[in-house]
Amino acid sequence: MTLTTEQWLTVGVAACGVLVQFLIAYLGRSQVRKQLDLQHLVSHRSTASFIADKRQHWIHELRIDMAFHLALSQEIIWKWDGLRMEAAQRVESEAKDEDGIYAPAKVDQIHQEEADKFSPENSKREREHHEGHIRIMFRLNPTEDLHIQLRQCLDNIRYVMNKMQGANTLDANRECVSRMLALVGEAQTHTEAILKAEWQRVKQEVAYPEALMATISKPESKK
Repeated sequence: MTLTTEQWLTVGVAACGVLVQFLIAYLGRSQVRKQLDLQHLVSHRSTASFIADKRQHWIHELRIDMAFHLALSQEIIWKWDGLRMEAAQRVESEAKDEDGIYAPAKVDQIHQEEADKFSPENSKREREHHEGHIRIMFRLNPTEDLHIQLRQCLDNIRYVMNKMQGANTLDANRECVSRMLALVGEAQTHTEAILKAEWQRVKQEVAYPEALMATISKPESKK
């Protein structure tokens, strides 16, 4: 069967119509993909910005907590040192009899009087220090190397703090002071390393939101 010119024209128009529909559908899908890609990008950047804000807040709070905690650590250790030195001076000047022999009862009395004066204000400092220690520990990740090092250092500070309370000689007292000052310096170094690492994370998360999203586990679909 031979088609007439008019019939061929009709077929051609129909074919062009189908091609136009295919083209419209293809362009439509392409536009939808671009819109979805843009939506994903905006969503990822928004999420990255939110996480970066939270991390910056965490950095700021850790810096404040550590500055106060380390300053308080030094204050407490120096207060204990001052107490012991003052008690020693009083014993030297007040606890000797006419023959230059120390009177045990007077020595005990002086130590008790100094302890009674020291106890109320030190109790407040000790409570603040213990609370700060726990709060910082909650902020730190027990599985990250830098955080583990700082946690160990903070535990050592608490250990020396408790040891200082029981020091009964000036040599033991000086040893605790020296050890505490070294630990404070060590804690500062660890803290600076953590803050630097966290700032690097902030910059990476903002610059590369797709990489950040890839690290976030997606919830399992319910069956």
